[in-house]
Amino acid sequence: MKPPRSLKITDQTVGSGRPCVPGDVALCRYACTRRKGDILFASDTAHPFRIGARDGCVGMEYGLMGMRIGGRRTVSVPPNLTYVERKTYPELPDDAMLVYDLALDGFGDKWDPDMDRRLTDRASHTDG
Repeated sequence: MKPPRSLKITDQTVGSGRPCVPGDVALCRYACTRRKGDILFASDTAHPFRIGARDGCVGMEYGLMGMRIGGRRTVSVPPNLTYVERKTYPELPDDAMLVYDLALDGFGDKWDPDMDRRLTDRASHTDG
């Protein structure tokens, strides 16, 4: 899962340990704001987020990939990737640019322990 080129990801703090990958449950704190600073939603406590499930905010999922525990990132999400947020917040204009501030606090149990093998199998079929 490569992030789209239109997504702008900036590390504030890199963190340590292994990177977050599809199949992980990332425990993260976050804030989502409009570009002009209005807060849409935020979490002061770590919230579990399933990487690779595609059941949440696309910019947040791509932003968490590759993060390490203790890491902090800012992710600027272009309007074409904010469709999940616009369903929840219909007042968001179609051209709304969103900014996520993410902090990875840890990992929960993998939601799909077999994900690593499937991703490796898929990559080997496309490489050859």
